[in-house]
Amino acid sequence: MMTKPQLLETLRTRRAEWDALLASVGEERMTQPGAAGHWSVKDIVCHVTAYEHWLVEWLTAASQNTFPAPSPLDDADVERRNARVYEMTRSMSLPDVMNDARQNFEALLNIIKTLSDGYFDNPQSAEWFMKPYWSKMKTVPDAVINLSADHYEEHIPSIKNWISNFGGRVAQSEA
Repeated sequence: MMTKPQLLETLRTRRAEWDALLASVGEERMTQPGAAGHWSVKDIVCHVTAYEHWLVEWLTAASQNTFPAPSPLDDADVERRNARVYEMTRSMSLPDVMNDARQNFEALLNIIKTLSDGYFDNPQSAEWFMKPYWSKMKTVPDAVINLSADHYEEHIPSIKNWISNFGGRVAQSEA
């Protein structure tokens, strides 16, 4: 069982690794397609941020003993859900995407801090709202890690591969 402090530390550590990888891409290449299929690194950031935003909405509602409002991410079809997120976010500017990503991550940390320890110490305390959204995940930390920190890990290999195909950051080769 993961405690609240352990979850927060895991999220901060994994996010720092994610942010370092994104910094290695460089702003000038963040919008170039091909990092994951036709998606750019910016699109991947939007994708991950959408799931973190969903977590924030879900955990905020849970903290108020309610269910969240319907979301495009409620769709059980992952491909359709991801395509919808792409369509909703593809026109966002890079500064807005990066700002949104930072704000959502901070909101995620903040809502986790406000949750009662029962959600971490007693998995049954979260069962009422876990089942409708994440039947495979048994605890709040499971859901958070899956849709945040593990989500970074899922996309890191394609970003690293994309970077290696370009021989490192453009800014480094121009220096």
